[in-house]
Amino acid sequence: LILFQKGRTTTPPPFEIFLCFGEEWPDQKPKEKKLITVQVVPVAARLLLEMFSGELSWSADSIPLHISHPDLKDKMVEQFKELHQLWQNQQRLPPPPPPP
Repeated sequence: LILFQKGRTTTPPPFEIFLCFGEEWPDQKPKEKKLITVQVVPVAARLLLEMFSGELSWSADSIPLHISHPDLKDKMVEQFKELHQLWQNQQRLPPPPPPP
């Protein structure tokens, strides 16, 4: 993700997780031909990729939290907000001068 964000690779990192039930996998059959497959998309990974690729469709300040007791989700949202702010600040910095 860091290499993608810095422009050192043109392809974003994969973050989807595919699970296959009831059959051997991987094998010669494509996953679309399997009886039972599940695609898991970790929300945290997707949000980070969207944030670093500039495709973020929501504002980090617009996430409503109405949870009585703070838990892990609250902490993750706060960390995403901090990461987003750091990323925005980094985008505003001028590039460092080349070494002599």
